[in-house]
Amino acid sequence: MMTTGFEYKRHMGYMHYVGESNADAPVPPALPVPNCSCGMLAEVKQSRHPKTAGRTFYVCKWRFDPMPAAPYNFFQWIDGLDKYDPRIWLFPYDSTQLKPYHQFRRWVPPPPNPPRMTKEEKQEAACRRVRDPPMCKYGVATKLMRSNLGVPPKFTPFFRCSLTTHDGWPLCDFNEYIYGPKPMWPTEEQVREFEAGKAP
Repeated sequence: MMTTGFEYKRHMGYMHYVGESNADAPVPPALPVPNCSCGMLAEVKQSRHPKTAGRTFYVCKWRFDPMPAAPYNFFQWIDGLDKYDPRIWLFPYDSTQLKPYHQFRRWVPPPPNPPRMTKEEKQEAACRRVRDPPMCKYGVATKLMRSNLGVPPKFTPFFRCSLTTHDGWPLCDFNEYIYGPKPMWPTEEQVREFEAGKAP
């Protein structure tokens, strides 16, 4: 039986009827892991398509192989529109990497950055940290590095490891500004205990 050009293109993967661009395609149960037409278990990828960014789907494990054993065009959604998240475009990724279902780790957005500290907040945090310097990776109190006298100062004072190598370099790569990152601030309860003299 002679194969038409239409059927040949469909078999070779040049034509896509269901793919990342088809946001309304059905979403079967994720398990059990389906088999591709080539007989191998399908593998997982997370979409970066504008219509479906963040959603995961199954494809043939040979989909991005430069010398595929069998060029099948298997595709099946794992999750629905509720997983759409265009923020995934902001992060680098390997466009050809596939993972087996049980090894795949979904990309999730990191927590938002905290708001910038005000000058008053920085000054308050700096006073606390000068009295109680942070510990470096070796569990040793860090050393405060101040800029030379000058207006304006050449750099923001920062803490770094107080242990040094034989040639004078810090033993570890610990570096933090004098006011520290805001997530390391004490809680409100710890502040109250500090002000009441119950905590150092």
